[in-house]
This record gives sequence, structure tokens and C-alpha cells, in this order.
Amino acid sequence: MLVVLLAACEGRGGRPPRSARPTPASGNNLNVVLLTIDTLRADHLGAYGYGKPTSPRIDALAAQAAVFESAYTYWPKTRGSFVAMLTGRRDSQTGYGKSHPVVLDFNPTLASVLRDAGYRTAAIVDNGNLASEYGYHKGFDAYRETWKEKALATEMDRTRAITDGGVAFLRVSGRDRPFFLWLHYVNPHAPYAPPPPYDRAFLDARSRSGSALPVVNGYHDGIPKQWAVAGENRLGYYIAQYDGEIATVDREIGRVLDALAGSGLSERTVVMLTSDHGESLGEHGYYFDHGEDLFDPSLRIPLLLAVPGGAPGVRSPVLASTLDIVPTLLDAVKVSYPPDLAGSSLLPALHGKAGRDRLFARNDRNLSATWDARLKAVAVPGEKATRYALFDRIEDPGETRDLGARRPEALRLPRRELELFLERADREWAHTRRLVGQAPADTKVGPETCEALKALGYVIAGCPP
Repeated sequence: MLVVLLAACEGRGGRPPRSARPTPASGNNLNVVLLTIDTLRADHLGAYGYGKPTSPRIDALAAQAAVFESAYTYWPKTRGSFVAMLTGRRDSQTGYGKSHPVVLDFNPTLASVLRDAGYRTAAIVDNGNLASEYGYHKGFDAYRETWKEKALATEMDRTRAITDGGVAFLRVSGRDRPFFLWLHYVNPHAPYAPPPPYDRAFLDARSRSGSALPVVNGYHDGIPKQWAVAGENRLGYYIAQYDGEIATVDREIGRVLDALAGSGLSERTVVMLTSDHGESLGEHGYYFDHGEDLFDPSLRIPLLLAVPGGAPGVRSPVLASTLDIVPTLLDAVKVSYPPDLAGSSLLPALHGKAGRDRLFARNDRNLSATWDARLKAVAVPGEKATRYALFDRIEDPGETRDLGARRPEALRLPRRELELFLERADREWAHTRRLVGQAPADTKVGPETCEALKALGYVIAGCPP
């Protein structure tokens, strides 16, 4: 039944199909479709209050799903985010870090757990950071890496191919065994270059106003040189193009959802839509990138969950994390969890149950943060000591005023929570390092992946300059 997708994968980084497995003895046989959109800010979607029509199809899904209004990534870079998202574990449990920025094989993944439960598993992805060489293919019967296909010369070629492959898969799957299908779109990751008509759909007088920005090296205090468009030096222009990229992928999401409805499988399929991280659009002087800091523009993401039989239109205020995706989806299909998950199922929130009162996040620069409904504390390691910043997210939603020195009494609790978080991480690392020590430290990727990563602005060890 995977013949269409497997044929597309052959010779392009896919994995051969495993022998047929029986229908799961446990579980409810619901299918799972996971739709992930790279670099998507929640606040640029209509379902999250955005005033421009960037996302009519995603908004329509939101009306039939549960919307988690306070969802955040655990790690605001693609690789670290998807390690957390696909394993449900923190970096101190998975071994993810500078020496091993990959999915190490000792980690069970959502796909491997579902495949062992009898599911067909397939993925079609765009973003060289998700290369099979980095381990993200673990558990998939078919893993299509679109950037490795020479016939798909442009981002839009790959975007359409993801949808076409997903539609083809839905036409032939789900009749004899349940399936797990993951589609990952790289839009709206920079460079922002939507096709017509979306390249001009959000340009207006406001997008042409504002102060001119310089073109700079790097991502701070101006337009990054590699993303600059000749004659365009206003922030509004680039935000309009970012919105155009969202509208572009929204159309593709609509095609997938139409195919699911047309397949007759909607009533037997759990659908989740989310992102790996957000994007900084000039906040804190940080332009068209993500992950250097732990402010909300890079952390806050959309999270929609449609479960057969679930009440549509639920809007949940509970704090949700990408670490919750594995337990939530496994709970929805009633397949047993792997041990030691860091996240928890969000299904109780669909019935009004209260959730956790705080979240945590980490990044590639060893920053750690914790926040509740009001206060966010960020631990910034220094040569001599760790500095703690504090932001009041209600009085100062832009997180521009560090209150750490002025309000030590308010900092005391979140600082202690961060200290406990880091102490737990140290204990976990003591065990995890033994497992990591058995894994190779270097990972080589092919020229197609190197070129794909360069196009997204990444400089990767092992890739020629």
C-alpha cells in the first residue's frame, strides 16, 4: 500500500519497506497525520488572532479541532526541536547537543513506537536539517527527502511534491492497517520568497512605511545580507513576504485536508498541526532568524489537534510543549508510551482539565528558560557565574525590560525552578553520556543536503564553504 510513496523515495534517501506487520493487538486503530510547518509563528494565523487572511485553511481546521493557545517549542531550532518533538524527551535524555546534534539511535521515536504497534509509517520532508543521515528517519518505512531530488529544483517544487506525495499516500492507505503520515513543509523559513499571487497579497501602505533598515552581516540590527531584496529596505516588506509564505503553505495544507476528507478516513484519523519554532521579525533587533534567544517570537508556535469524536472548537489555555506531542498522539491512538517521557498528554485539556503551571526551554547557546502565565526567567551562563533575567509577560509582552535586579523577590521562585531543572538535567546527563559515548561523534551528509542547508542560511560542519 506504500507503493506510490516508496517509488518516489527510491534512490532519494528513502528507506526500504519493512516486512508487513499485523494490525495492532492494542490501540484503537486510528490513523495519525502530523503536519509541521517550519518557522511558523502562531500570531500570524487567523486562528490565533492575526488580522490578515494568511491562513484560511488552517483556520478552518482550527474550527474543527482543539486550539492550544499557549503552545511553545522546547528548542527553537529545527534539529533540536524535532528531536524533542519526535521522542518526547529533553536533550539531557536524548543526548542531543553540540557534539551529537542528531537523533541518536537509542531513543525510541513516535514513528518507531507506532511501527512496532503495527502502523505503516511514512514521511515526506523538506529541510536538510531533517536528513536521514542525522537519524530523523528512524521508525519510518518510507522517508522521502525532497531536497535530494534533482527534479525538484525550487522550494515551491518541493512544497508541491510534499502535498502530492501526501495526497497519493492517503488514496491508498488506511484500509487494512492504520498509518502514521508526517509531512514537513519548510515554508515560511527564510528566505521569504512566496510565489504569485502571494508575493504581493500582503503588500499595502503600511508594509511600505517605517524607517529604512541597513543591510548587515549576521541577523542583528538590520536586514541580513543573504536575505536582502534589492530596493526593499522596510521591515513591512519582509513581513508581508513572510505572510505570503504562510498563505502559500496554507493552500497546500488545504489540499492535504481535502484529500483526507475525500479518502473517507477523516473519522478514523487524528490530525495534528504545529511548528518546530517561531521566527524573530525584528524583535530585540533580531531579524529573520530564530533560536539565538528564548523570547516568545522564537518560542511560541501553533498547535491544533483534531481527534475523532472530540468536541470541535475547543480553545485551551493550558501551557503546551512540543515535548507533549509524542504522549498526546500515542494517547489518542491508545498505544503504550515509551518510558521516561518528559512531556504529557494534552487530551485531558480537551475536556477542560487543568494543565501544568510552567514550561521550560533550552537552545543551542546553553540558555535555559522557564515561564508561567506571567513571569519568564532566563538563565544565561557566564564564565564566572550564571546570570538570571526576569520578564513580566503581562506588563511587558515584548519582553524588553529585564526586572531581575529590580525585583529579586519575584525572581526567587522561577530562578529556583530553573536551578532544579538544571540539576535534574545534570543527573540525566550522567546516565545519558554513557549511551552517547557509544555513538559516532561526526555525521557526514551528501552534497544535496549541504546545498539545502546553505540555502537556508546554515553553516554546517562537514559541508564545504
